[in-house]
Parts: sequence; structure tokens; C-alpha cells
Amino acid sequence: MAQREAQFHGRRAYMNRFVAVLAGGCIGLFACSGFAPPYDVPLAPDSPWPKFRHDAPQTGRSALKPKRGGLFWSYPTGKGIFSTPVVGGDGTIYVGSADRYFYALTPAGELRWRHLTGDIVDSAGLLDDLGRVYFGSGDGKLRALDAATGQPVWEFLADAPEINGAFINWFEGNVAMAANGDLIVPNDNYFVYRIDRHSGDPIWKFRVPEQTWSSPAIDSTTGRIFFGNNNVIAALGNNFFALDGGGEKIWSELTLGTIAASPLLSQGMAIVAGFDGYVRAYGKNDGREIWTFAARDHVYASAAQLSDGTLVVPAADGTVYALDARTGSAIWAFDTEEAIRSSPAIDGNDTIYVGSGAGKLYVLNPDGSLRWTLRLIDADRNDLNASPALGTHAIYIAGENGQIFSVPYDYCLSPEQTENIDCTIGGGEALPDEGAGVYFTSQFGNLMPSAPSAIDANAILAFSLNVRQAGDTRLALFDASTLQVSVEPEAPFDVRLSGDRKFLTVAPQSTYAADANGKIRIDISGDFLSNPRRHGLRFEGGELGGSFASGFEFTLTPPGAEILPLVYPAAPGDAQSVWEISRIAVPLPTVLPSYNQIGFDSLHFLIGLVRAPTAAGRGVAWLVGAKLADDDNDTVVDPETGVMFPLTVSYEAGLLSLASRGRLDLEILNADIRFDTFRIAGRIGAGGRAHVSPALEATLTCAGLGFFAPFLRDLGFCNPDDDLMVAYGALDLDPYAFGSGSPSTMGQVSWLGDLGRIEARFAATNLRADRHSFGILLLDPSDGLPLSLDYGRATHKNVTTDGLVDVVRLEFSPERVPETVEAILLVDTAPLAMTMLTLPSVD
Repeated sequence: MAQREAQFHGRRAYMNRFVAVLAGGCIGLFACSGFAPPYDVPLAPDSPWPKFRHDAPQTGRSALKPKRGGLFWSYPTGKGIFSTPVVGGDGTIYVGSADRYFYALTPAGELRWRHLTGDIVDSAGLLDDLGRVYFGSGDGKLRALDAATGQPVWEFLADAPEINGAFINWFEGNVAMAANGDLIVPNDNYFVYRIDRHSGDPIWKFRVPEQTWSSPAIDSTTGRIFFGNNNVIAALGNNFFALDGGGEKIWSELTLGTIAASPLLSQGMAIVAGFDGYVRAYGKNDGREIWTFAARDHVYASAAQLSDGTLVVPAADGTVYALDARTGSAIWAFDTEEAIRSSPAIDGNDTIYVGSGAGKLYVLNPDGSLRWTLRLIDADRNDLNASPALGTHAIYIAGENGQIFSVPYDYCLSPEQTENIDCTIGGGEALPDEGAGVYFTSQFGNLMPSAPSAIDANAILAFSLNVRQAGDTRLALFDASTLQVSVEPEAPFDVRLSGDRKFLTVAPQSTYAADANGKIRIDISGDFLSNPRRHGLRFEGGELGGSFASGFEFTLTPPGAEILPLVYPAAPGDAQSVWEISRIAVPLPTVLPSYNQIGFDSLHFLIGLVRAPTAAGRGVAWLVGAKLADDDNDTVVDPETGVMFPLTVSYEAGLLSLASRGRLDLEILNADIRFDTFRIAGRIGAGGRAHVSPALEATLTCAGLGFFAPFLRDLGFCNPDDDLMVAYGALDLDPYAFGSGSPSTMGQVSWLGDLGRIEARFAATNLRADRHSFGILLLDPSDGLPLSLDYGRATHKNVTTDGLVDVVRLEFSPERVPETVEAILLVDTAPLAMTMLTLPSVD
């Protein structure tokens, strides 16, 4: 029945296309390149915005002149949205979410249907003339659904990532369409596929060096395909490609940074931007570099083009640039407060629409002046990283907070909205014309001209440098040699300067102490450098550009009325406090979320208290990787996780601080990462919930990343003085229900301690390998605190033919472990057995 219905819708769409072609002045079906205006590939002819970047050459521009009558609404999904909506001819809006659903909404913002996938959806759909919508997802599947009903037509499963030595086979690159209707679809398994849209069968696949997020641009006349790639290592190959329609390489080029942006084809050129901060124009035929333009930070967004040929390119430096397409020279620039990853959309009047990292929809006139702006998200998770789609009567855009927004054209200019405090009409940029200073920066990366009046005594704070000259934001870097940070009243604190030297973090080593008025003051001063030498985004040297001095006064938040008592298990099987960590956001440095924002948002961890504070004032917690259950969105332990590590715990008057003790090795998102420091700080209220997202800070030395260190340095991750990378962000911390003791029957446990290994052996157990994670934590008896070991990769388990675990083994370098240790067996987060062991001497 579903198949017959899909065939009916396909025939109906085909007839609609035939009628549209005739109405467009063509004599037959294959006149006018065979397709209805404005598309020269078989996209849905009546759709105002059928794909990411609107059309095959990816101009980001619609000839549609906006009409009045749109509705303002928002629709919530279960997680962040990073994909661009597409809009059907009947006004239906299609968009995917990190909650694993692909949604179809009516023009009134009501759910028409939704389709559950096996993982996050962060690529845009594509609407064709057969009445179908195509989209990829993180479960490695490309899907064709009937656009009217959501019924599946076919699925294509990408090759396993192991074939190419890749880590995942997510479909993150957006779907493109060739002139004959074939789908061109990149995958993270290092393949770009050409797929028959009728059957879902692959026609060819092209091997690339790395993951591909760039949406291919199609030259419908020649059939050539242009796209970027994530590769940044010359030895592996190039990262910008031109293929012929048969999947053969015509030419390729290499840039210093990832190319996540989608190219735009215009005037014989392929124009694309990269993470090295450059916009480049290549000759379509030979790949010759025609011009370059340098932004102050990396460029994630794709270019759009005005009707006169002017290019509009936003950058993560917070600026929207207008460039001459012939020369690459700047025509105008409009500065916003925060990073922009949203690609602009342009309507038939050349009005420009773009989302920002500050939760605002910006609407600019063709000359770069502000027409109006609307704050859509006034909350922590406010990035509008998805790109706008232009409907007939409204603009559609989605945000990190998981909401899809419909905004009528010229919404803020309507008489009833002129007093709306979220609207700004005309005027200049929301920044001073002159001056250098430091902005308080929230854990979600929000630059705040006015700092909050109160903070918690354990707060990890961030501050960003901003320099304005002659009405423009300038490239400026902290001069580490002159940087001064002071805290009054005095208290031990740590200052970390970011690798790009554009922000710093300040964190107490325990807690701040207030003065007699309950306040503290932080002063930050020094010089800034300008005109540094540049290699990609690695800035070195520079000349004195000026100085700055900024002071911040905060009231320390008093303890809450109800302080949650934390539950540490006194013995195996006792209850314990357990939290779920989710929705991690790491906005600083700005290049980090461009690489992995939705990846961080998809992570889940469980953390349980294991040992009460010692005389030193610190307890112990155990963190383990988790995942969403296959049949619903409930969080469960991931039995295959490589993430297991201990943290020290400090808790006083509701203030919870978690930190690594020394070096922390872990596998996260299929990458091996060695942290020098890792800490979380927040406040726990009644019921165990952190009502304000706790802050997260991590540091690592780039040299410890080995093979990847050079490209991280070129991207500005690593401070050229000390090779340190600093990351700053936030997370959700919510109580988790299963922390009530033993998750299953353990049976008897016997222990073996030997040189370089400790084993826990079970008898009469029913602990299944496919339901639980298993770890052995070692504590130093001298202070009761955890040893710094690579627990995730060094823990092994023996699985019986019945799927049960009967041995858990921890391996380690003997010199990193004292002769006497306390060993704790953990199943999930629960301590189920413990013992004191004396190990053989290294001698």
C-alpha cells in the first residue's frame, strides 16, 4: 500500500513538473534544460527553497520577492538543530534534529509527520520533482521519504567506516542533485556517493582523504561536481575537488584548513572558504587560484551571491563580508558580537538573511546596512548555526536550543512590532566605534557587554578581547608578557590563556572568598598585539597595538535554601548519587564547535559518587560513557564505551566541583585525547539538578596529540608560547535514576595483583557484557585520591559464551602505580567490590 501510494505521489509530481515546464514557456519536457524555472536540475519546481543553498550552483539566492501574511511561531524538538530547513511548494517545512527525528511541519508550525532515525540528523533535506524528500543521518543511512506522508521509499546504507580507516559513516554533508536527478552525497566514511534516486542504488563512489561536510555544487551544463573536504594534512592528499559526472577527478587543491563550507559556482569560478580563514576563488576548468580574501577567524559558512554578482560571506570572527567576485576585495563589512556559522540567504530584492551565534536573525540591506534584527533565542543555547530558508511568506531558521522558527518577512518593521524589545530597526552595529577592552564571556560563548552581577564562589570564568577602531572590529591578540590578572580578596586561582590568544579563563583553585560586602573584584589589563605574522590561523609575533584595562565586580551567590546531601556508597551495594552529563557545548575556541558542535551535543555520560571526601577535602567520582537506547531516547550505559575515568569531588553549600587529578587520557568521538587538566564547576539545587549549566574547562598540550599537532597549531588551537590549548564550555547535569546500588548480581569476586595488571574475577555472576560497562579504579592509600591512568583503553574484560563477564583486567605501567593500592571494581558507576593490594616491586 505504501509503495503504491508513493508511486501515485511520484506520478502526480511528475505531471506537476510537466505542467510547470509548459507554463514556463517551454515547448516540451526537455526544453529549457528539461526543468521548470528557477532550477536547472529536477528539484521540486514549486518549492521556494528545495535544498541547502537553494540551487545546484549554490548561490544561496532566490528570485522570490517576499510576500506578506507569514506567521510567527516556534516549534520545539528534543535537542539542538544544526541543519537548514527546506520548504515545499505547499509551505511544508522539513528539517532534522539531533534528537534523531526528521520533521515535516505545516506553515502554521504544527507537526505533519516525523521520522525516527538511528542517530542525529544534521544535514538538510532535498525536495525533488517526484514528491520525495532525501536526507542523510548519523546512522549511516540516506533516506528517501514521500514528502507528503513521511512514508519510506528506500534507504541506502553507507559502507562501513573501517573500509577506509574512517571512524564513522555519518551523513553530515548535504544532499546535492545532478542534472539527470542522481543524488551526490558525501559521507564521513571518506566516500562521496552518486546514488540513483529511483532505486537508492549507488552508481559510483569517490574516495577522499577525510570526512566531507561540504555540500557539492553542480555545474548542470558540464555535469561537473565541486566540493570541499576536511583533510588538512598534505601527505594524505588535497581537500578541494572537481570531479566529472562519472566520478573521475579533474583537479584538486589543498588549503591549510578544513573546507566545511559549500562552494558557489559563478563567472567561471568555484568560490569556497575554509577553516584557515581564507575565501578562495578557483577557475572551474583548471583549479587555478584566482584570488584570496583573509578573514580574522575561520570560515564555516558558505557564500551567497547578490544579483549584481557581489559575494556575501560570514565568518566566525562575527563579521559578514561583501566581496567583489572578480577580485576578492572587500566592498563592505558588517560586524556582529559573536561567531557566525549560518550561511546567508538572499531574496529577490537582494535582502540578506543570516543567523548569528548570539541567537539573532540579522536582516541586511544590499549595501550592508542593518535593515532589522530579531533576537530569537534569549537563553544559554542560542547559536543560530543553521542557515535560513526562504519561504513564500516567512523565513525559517533553527537553533542550538532545538527550536524551529518561522519569522514573517519584515517582521520587525510591522507597526505592531516596532516597540518589540527583541527587535532592532536600522542603525549601526551593536558595538562601540572605538576602544579596546575585555568582555565577560558566558560558558556558552556569549559576549556580554554587561557582566552578571553575581557568580558562584567556584565559578570558572572566561573573558574575551575585543578591539574596535574606526567603526570596525580589528584582529587583536593578548600580549602574554604584559597580561595581568588580579582577584580581590586574594585567593589562589589559575589563569589560562587560549591558544588563539583571544580569550582567557580564570578559575579558583578551591573557591573565591568574598569581602565584607559579599563581593569579589577581578581586574584584567595589559597590551594587545596587532598585525601578527600569519600561517593559516596561526598568528605569531605582532606589533604593539595598544593597551586595555577592564574591571569586574561580582557578588558571590549565597547558599541555596535547600542543599542536596550527596550520597556516597559506604559499602558495595549502597545507594549513590548519580548524574547524567549531556548536551556538552564547547564554544571556545570558536573553531572547536565548527568541528564538532553537534558531536559534542550528542554525547552522554554518567557520573557517580564513589568515595566521600578525605581529610584533604576531596572525594572521588567515576565517569563512564553512555548512549541513547535504540528504541527510544532514554539514556543507558554504553557497554562498549572507551570513556571511563575518575574525578575528584569538592562539595560545599551546594557548590559542586569535579576535576581530574593530573593527566587524563580518554577516547572521545573516536579520538585519543590526553588532557592536562579537566574540570567542571556548578551549583546543585534541591532534587540534584543544576539549574544553571555548569562550566567546563579543559587544557592539553598540543604536542601530546602527535600526528594531529601541526594542523591544530595552524588552526590557532595552540598557544605559540607554551603549546597549550584551552577549551571552555558548558554542559547539562541532571540526576540519573539508576544510582540506587548494584545493577545486577555480582556473585563472589577474587582479586589478583601482578606487575602491570590487576584482575577482578567473578564467580556465580549474571553481569552481561552487552548491558554494563566494567572498570577498575585505583586509589592512592596515602590520600585516598585516584591515580591518573588510562582507564578507558587499559581496561579489558573476558566474556563467556553466555555473554557474561567473568574477568575484568586493568593494565598499567608499573612505575605509575605505588606498591600498595586500593582497587575498586565498578560496574556502570556502582562500586561493587573493593580491596587493598600489594603489588610486586618494579625491581
